[in-house]
Amino acid sequence: MKAQKMETKVIAIAQKRNLTVSELILLAIVSAISLLLRIYGLDWGLPSPVRVHSYHPDEITVIGPTLQMDIFTGEMNPHFFNYGSLFLYAVYFARLFAEGYGWINLTAFFKEFASDAWFGVSGSLQAVTEFAKLHLIARFLSAICGVATVLLVFFWVRKLAGQWAAFVAGILIATFPMHVQHSHFATVDVPLTLLTTLSLYLAASAEGRGRMLPAAFVSGLAIAVKYSVAPALWLTLIALRIWRHNSLAPMNRLAAIAAITAMMVAGFLLGCPYSVLAFNEFWRDFYWETFVHSKIGHGYVFAETGNGYWFHLTFNLPAAIGVPAIFLSLAGILPFGSPDTHEDDQLKNFHRKTLIATTVFAITYFVPLGLAQVRFARYLMPLLPILTLWASLVWTKTRWQRLWQLGAVATSIYTLLCGIAITSLFTPPDPRDEAKAFIAEYMQKVKPMTIALHDLPWFYTPPICPINGGMKTRRDFDAWKVTTPLNILLVKFDFEKLAISNAHLFVASDYEYGDPLRLKMGDVVRFYHWLYAYARQIRIFIKEPKLPWCDKPFRWYFRPLPHDMRYVNPIVKVFVLR
Repeated sequence: MKAQKMETKVIAIAQKRNLTVSELILLAIVSAISLLLRIYGLDWGLPSPVRVHSYHPDEITVIGPTLQMDIFTGEMNPHFFNYGSLFLYAVYFARLFAEGYGWINLTAFFKEFASDAWFGVSGSLQAVTEFAKLHLIARFLSAICGVATVLLVFFWVRKLAGQWAAFVAGILIATFPMHVQHSHFATVDVPLTLLTTLSLYLAASAEGRGRMLPAAFVSGLAIAVKYSVAPALWLTLIALRIWRHNSLAPMNRLAAIAAITAMMVAGFLLGCPYSVLAFNEFWRDFYWETFVHSKIGHGYVFAETGNGYWFHLTFNLPAAIGVPAIFLSLAGILPFGSPDTHEDDQLKNFHRKTLIATTVFAITYFVPLGLAQVRFARYLMPLLPILTLWASLVWTKTRWQRLWQLGAVATSIYTLLCGIAITSLFTPPDPRDEAKAFIAEYMQKVKPMTIALHDLPWFYTPPICPINGGMKTRRDFDAWKVTTPLNILLVKFDFEKLAISNAHLFVASDYEYGDPLRLKMGDVVRFYHWLYAYARQIRIFIKEPKLPWCDKPFRWYFRPLPHDMRYVNPIVKVFVLR
């Protein structure tokens, strides 16, 4: 009897259309937490006079194509299709809006870039400053998409299971470490997650014929951000359509499938029109990203990392959301502890459609993910709202009700701590900047200075050189070398070349030596054996997540953070050779 009353109360709350005062308070708390965690540290690692590119390696691939867009001349081809174009267009139009209000002026940037490319930009304070503002605009868009995803999950769960389950879900997705962290970046993963979640919500909410079409259109927009969700979204919408109307005649069923497919194509073409207008360029990048990169891997990063599914589940996912949230999600989706439902037909139908939509998408998205040789943690991002929704369902269990609710509250608090800790990595000083300060101090003692590196300066390199785009800025680096008294020597993993050189310092990041040493590559092992034996002094600059009130590291992960969650805190080592 008590269980039935509890369920009746949950259903009544879930069916309300207008927010109550208590729900407004809970929503305000969730919104404030999600916004603060995503805005705090948003200016981390921006371009500056000592580095023309940000500390995130993928931001230039999003922002770069927008620099050549000009709607007034009709030039809107991004000439880059490793991702879809929709988020790139969003950044471009946000830039136009900011320029219209005088918040940003890229005139100096375009002048210097036209004259001497990135080398010219590096010599102009105004050009670099305005370029940094463009990054900040793009990051703000990503942060807003992150907050919007949190609110969408809150309202979805409120409709499904009531206000307190919605509050738990909102806190979880608002504080998942990877979602918080990547909402700071001008990249496609958080916007993709917003549109994917919106599509699934619309599909689960669809009633009557034709109501699935808005979900299909939004799915097309999601695919126009990143192609990888296309098969899973299409199969999910088709599965829902067939389940809801399993008595349709074969021809009517084919017509429904065709309509859903057509709306997805329409959404995709709206967000990525040059996939048709510049098909050869599109196919070049799409084929590489989809059929080549996923098979050959990403250098040494994921080499010999075992089974892809196991790698994602035991390495990436615990770092992304924390182990307690994983168990809570499993507990929520599994039927134990749940009684026979007393929901009305409408809510029961919504509940079933939600479970079908989220389960089908999770399976069909994760299956190809585990088969690929490229295994970035961020590829799990579209699954995080689904795991959040599943976790919130423990609140509706009536067998051991208090135990489940206590577990949900404890998990929410723990995850909140994880979210706070991950934001600490955005506060200065960055390990690269600390290493730069040490090198600058050493340069006061030794002139002229020779610094040896493994390879061209990139995002993980201390800003000893303003040209930090790796291979993309090779010519600019060569132009810069001619103008500076600082001599930079590139030695790869050749310790003999380093030994006979006159290098005073050798600088390296774990992004360069970490995976080769893990793989026990002979030349790399010999190089570092020699280096540790020969170096007069070794300075290591490292930063780990911490809580504001504690100096000790706060680790919710068992192994080092995944590759794409360490962009904010690479380990930098400076070896003093003479």
